[in-house]
Amino acid sequence: MYYSKLFGKTTKTAPRGAKLASHKLLYRGGFIRQSAAGYYYFLPLGWRVHQKIEELIRQEMNQAGAQEMLSPTLHPIELWQETNRTSSAAFELMTVKSRTGAKFALGGTAEEMFVDLVRRLNLSYRDLPFNVYQFSTKFRDELRSRGGLLRVREFIMKDAYSFDQSHEEFEKEYQKMKQVYQTIFAKLDLTTLVAEADSGYIGGDYCHEFIYPTPVGEDEVFVCGGCGYQANKEKAEFVRENKNPNEEIKPFEIIDQPEWVETMNDNIKHYGQPLWRYLKNVVYKDDQGRLIIASLRGDQEVNETKLKRVLGVDSLIPAEDKDLESLGTRHGWVHSWDHEEVVYVGDLGLKSVKNFIGGYKEKTTDSANVNYGRDFKYQILADIVSAHEGATCPRCRKGQLKRQIGIEVGHIFQLGHHYTKLMSGANFVDENGKDKPFYMGCYGIGLGRTMATVVEAHHDEEGIIWPRAIAPFQAHLVALGKNQTKAEKIYQKLTAEGLEVLYDDRDKVLAGAKFADADLIGIPIRLVISDKTEDKIEWKERDRKKTELLQYDEVVERLAKIFGLPGE
Repeated sequence: MYYSKLFGKTTKTAPRGAKLASHKLLYRGGFIRQSAAGYYYFLPLGWRVHQKIEELIRQEMNQAGAQEMLSPTLHPIELWQETNRTSSAAFELMTVKSRTGAKFALGGTAEEMFVDLVRRLNLSYRDLPFNVYQFSTKFRDELRSRGGLLRVREFIMKDAYSFDQSHEEFEKEYQKMKQVYQTIFAKLDLTTLVAEADSGYIGGDYCHEFIYPTPVGEDEVFVCGGCGYQANKEKAEFVRENKNPNEEIKPFEIIDQPEWVETMNDNIKHYGQPLWRYLKNVVYKDDQGRLIIASLRGDQEVNETKLKRVLGVDSLIPAEDKDLESLGTRHGWVHSWDHEEVVYVGDLGLKSVKNFIGGYKEKTTDSANVNYGRDFKYQILADIVSAHEGATCPRCRKGQLKRQIGIEVGHIFQLGHHYTKLMSGANFVDENGKDKPFYMGCYGIGLGRTMATVVEAHHDEEGIIWPRAIAPFQAHLVALGKNQTKAEKIYQKLTAEGLEVLYDDRDKVLAGAKFADADLIGIPIRLVISDKTEDKIEWKERDRKKTELLQYDEVVERLAKIFGLPGE
């Protein structure tokens, strides 16, 4: 490819508001351009990288026995209604209507479509197991797109769906897909955590996220340095240590308290006790209009994902002033018991403190020496708070959890019978002639996000450093001075060998500018033809400072060793 003819060139300026290295470098390098917020063009350089990521994934999926196909992008809305996801995924679901009035969901994920297909085929146990996958455009109506390709509203995803007879058979496929994903990310030079995670509106009992650790990510993962336990913040468990086990339980009492004491900070200012000593209540409203009071220790924070899972609801929003007024209270005065027509949910940590302060705030009084189980008790006591750095691991009960930030690049789910029981007729005939629901799993990778994550992992101050497996070209040939004729012959010979070469054939462009563009674009090997190289070629690897002068045959031999040649 001649750089002078390439559609999309480098630029010195990054998009206004761009903060992440991947956003800046992909834009400046001529890989992407934004259409509207959350919607991107992949220019030729960017699309070549995207296609190579796709092909790498395809090879690994095919090798694992999965079969590629394609489903429609428009999903009949009735399928989403069968699984009740028109409400649970409403915040992301995009819909359109045809001229006949038929309503469709723009696919954000495709569980319903694949179940609908499979239930039409009248399969038996002899047809199982199988895993089918696709590369298709997905749409999610994100509230706020951000981070360039990391959080968008339209993207291409590899999504796969496995169908098995039983959990035992499914687990074999799940573990196989887990290994396939680890292989894919290793070939992309991404070392990932494999963290237990929350299934969200996808459904199922368990799942795992593949997280690339980086400070610019949005996902929080807790990792045990002892046993290796890894879990996303939304799922991470921890051991609740008893805070004051040797303290004697004291008699409950109502104590004087100034009216201004309303927040945790006010409590510390007034009493001088540590945060864990105080009872904290946080009020929410669920999608049914019920008021929920989450009660916990003052040093902990409600994990809304955990709370939603415990309650079995799709959404929670903070209660408004009018909601608290309906209870006869206000912010900072919410009681840990005795409010009527609310659902109380307590965290397990309520058992870890003796003699709490708080829980029954009135104008000039509050309660003290409050003990869970003696003075108040809930029907629902569960894990509803976020883990924290230094907490004891729930698995080995020895190691401490370390908090890491990262980007989710892949996600695999156990779906079980979640969809096949909700969608009528999603059954296979077992060996006894009886109908049984398929046991499912699903497995996703967003290609654009993966591309951006690779850039976050592999760049320096000059630009991108593409891993060899997905670089847009294998070599970047640069002609300096009046050496275009010589460089042209080298370019033609290299391409005839089957090598992928980007040839910077621009004249009247200074060497420094060409080298800067080569570093920014990030192709693994830079080859230079200049007066100084004479009858040789200067070889430089993008991630090294060293340069060498090689004969043409030596260049081809090295490139073939690194990348291979067609037919080899």
